[in-house]
Amino acid sequence: MKKLILTLLIFLVSSLPVKADDPLVLDPIIDHLRLAMEDDKELQYSLKRCAGLFLASGTALHKLVEENHPDAQQYVDWGEELMEYLAKYQIIVLDSNELTQEQFNKTYRKNIEEVQRMNRSYYARMSDNFSTSGTITENDVPLGDDVFTCMGFHEQIFGDQ
Repeated sequence: MKKLILTLLIFLVSSLPVKADDPLVLDPIIDHLRLAMEDDKELQYSLKRCAGLFLASGTALHKLVEENHPDAQQYVDWGEELMEYLAKYQIIVLDSNELTQEQFNKTYRKNIEEVQRMNRSYYARMSDNFSTSGTITENDVPLGDDVFTCMGFHEQIFGDQ
């Protein structure tokens, strides 16, 4: 069932036109998710990128759209859940180590820099969108596609929470 949902997401998102004006648009997340089931590096990248996107979305909703926007914290929570999942995956599956709090903290911190870079890039795009159109994603099809795709990815990992 999860593979069917991912396949449908891939088909829907890949059939939409893309306006390529920044590195994230030139490299849609869906392309990495297609490979993530077979490639640990692609899975790690996808987790980091979706975490960065969700964290940027939460910040943009709170800072740009409306202070204390009702959905802002949900996006931040999703980003943090993906970062935690990534650290646990790296420790248990990739490194075959026991999950301890010390190991978790070390691995989590190791991932923060790349997630923050993606977060800043996505937030800058959302901020530009908001200043020109008054919305953060609605008029930006590639960015909206990444949000939609990452939401599906999150749902596949954590189910309908």
